[in-house]
Amino acid sequence: MHREATKPVTLSNGLELPEGSRIAVSCQRMTDGSVYLDPSRFDGYRYLRMRESLGAGNDGAAHFVSTSPEHLGFGHGQHACPGRFFAANEVKIILCHLLLKYDWRLAAEQQPNTINFGFTMEVDPKAKLEIRRRTGDLGLKA
Repeated sequence: MHREATKPVTLSNGLELPEGSRIAVSCQRMTDGSVYLDPSRFDGYRYLRMRESLGAGNDGAAHFVSTSPEHLGFGHGQHACPGRFFAANEVKIILCHLLLKYDWRLAAEQQPNTINFGFTMEVDPKAKLEIRRRTGDLGLKA
């Protein structure tokens, strides 16, 4: 989250931010080993296991649209992104469409490396995929 002070502000700890100061919230907790087990390694089941370990009564925790001080992907508190639910549903629809209409596999036998960029983890952009449109009609439009 990036913000710019539109007028001089004094924070509760006495720090003064002049007008025009640019501030950002650190997302370092998203890669904190005390919060996430082995955070520098991609784990597609990380949040599923977190939800399972939290047990009953924590239905809202560790979901894609959940916000917390440990996961600021959609902001947090009163500044949390109101469109995160819509965005999550759109991503799911697109993913379902791609998985139902196409066959996917890695072109090479080896697993591509992940690249850490700031606090994000990205797949190797040079990784090669083989994609083939499936035959037959699943009743999906275009």
